[in-house]
Amino acid sequence: MNLTIRERCGKVAECLKKKGVATIKSIALATGLSKSSVHRHKKALSARNQHSESAFWETQAGSEWLKLMVLGVVYYFGVKEGIGCERLSEFLESVRLGEHVGISPSAIRGLKTQIKQGIIRYSEAQAEKCQQKELTGICVGGDETFFDLPVLVMMELATGFIFTEAKCENRSYQTWYEQIQQWWTHKGWQCHFMVSDSAPGLIKLALSGLNCASVPDLFHALRGLARPIGSGIGRQIARLHKKLTTLQASMVTTTVEDKRQILQQSIDIINQELQVVELAQQKYNQALHAITLAVHPFDIDTHQWQLSSTLSSSLNVPLTELSTLALNYGTDKATKAIDTFRTQIPFLAQGIHAWWQWVTQALATQTHVLEIQDWVLCYLLPWFYWQQQADKTRHPELKQRYLQAESHAHRMILDHPITQQMHETDLQRWFVWAQWICSKYQRTSSAIEGRNGCLSRLHHTGRGFSPQTLQVLTIIHNFDTRRTDGTTPAQRLFHQTFPYLFEWVVDDLGDLPLPRKSSKSHYS
Repeated sequence: MNLTIRERCGKVAECLKKKGVATIKSIALATGLSKSSVHRHKKALSARNQHSESAFWETQAGSEWLKLMVLGVVYYFGVKEGIGCERLSEFLESVRLGEHVGISPSAIRGLKTQIKQGIIRYSEAQAEKCQQKELTGICVGGDETFFDLPVLVMMELATGFIFTEAKCENRSYQTWYEQIQQWWTHKGWQCHFMVSDSAPGLIKLALSGLNCASVPDLFHALRGLARPIGSGIGRQIARLHKKLTTLQASMVTTTVEDKRQILQQSIDIINQELQVVELAQQKYNQALHAITLAVHPFDIDTHQWQLSSTLSSSLNVPLTELSTLALNYGTDKATKAIDTFRTQIPFLAQGIHAWWQWVTQALATQTHVLEIQDWVLCYLLPWFYWQQQADKTRHPELKQRYLQAESHAHRMILDHPITQQMHETDLQRWFVWAQWICSKYQRTSSAIEGRNGCLSRLHHTGRGFSPQTLQVLTIIHNFDTRRTDGTTPAQRLFHQTFPYLFEWVVDDLGDLPLPRKSSKSHYS
């Protein structure tokens, strides 16, 4: 017994009823079913039609929409968000679907399993499209998050496509190398650089496994640099504010003039100290912003190429300022943090250098005209690069600086003769290329940090991951996570269109489970 048969019985019964001959025998003859089957279906049909909307679920359009809604609830809330089957069952029961679909927790659990299996089949069906047509350059990031076992995550940073996401016993180089074999060795990717938190296993993976530059994650590097001084300044400000609050409270309750003068002198001294510390905090923030603005392929003021030598000199001024602040705030820990950051500057420069090599190699395949190459490198790329940085950052001061740089670069490229003379079609082609290559410069692995946070939430919601669940979540991320432009990581990496994952799974699955009722519930 399934929904199709029920629909047939309902339609035939309705048709014959209009003709005045809707008997069990006539329905049986019209449908080819036995009279007992027709009788049973008619009983079930009348039992199900308990609400005003019930008749709609018996139609073809209604049953199709019902299937879409139930599977959508299980997919989006059960599989993607980790909500339990009992809660999903409770919701579906509350919208009065219990008479039409099997919505018990066990039935929902079965649907969940079928959907996961369908998602894996979807990935297998799209495997052919996930073959690169030519040698494609990538920049990857690696990190791990910890549950009962470490989960190793390797992501293409520009597109967000996850190559590796697996539970492993440890996070050594050998373990990482084994995980990347399935996509690295056999598919011929060209990795230009790898961003990581400088764990020894990941550095070795970049240098020996991927044969590319190892670039320190700027987010982790800045966090290690800023924490000792920032916490020291924060403690000083908190201590002074506490003293100031106490003195001001005493000032309110004291009536003796001499005591009030002494309290006022103490308040003035505290305010002066507070001004000094707040000024130090301002210099601290400015130094960190200067470091952030310096680690780019272009100089933010001149738009000239940023090279390793110029990067070192650009970072020297803010690091010297931090060293001065470290004498009063942060002590030895701050000094060691600054020394550690200085040792990472050459490797940050390697990331910039690797990107510039990538740019020049890719540009040479697009054109051999030196004037156009110069126009792209010195005018077009700065415009798109600062535009992307302004879109990504949320810090108001940094966003303002990036917008100013983007505006300046925009004016420069508009005034260039090549821009004014080039055909609109060619301009559009160069715009697309510049947008693509600028997105390939990545200096943090924040996308992986976001992924780790998502996994952490789902891990605690579902009380753990099975290998199948983790595989399904990876497929969902790659093929059903969309940016504001509507593209998925797989589309951005492989430049292919893929079927909509949820619709594919819905078409792949069969009928919904029917509600199981006691034989006494309707027929007694």
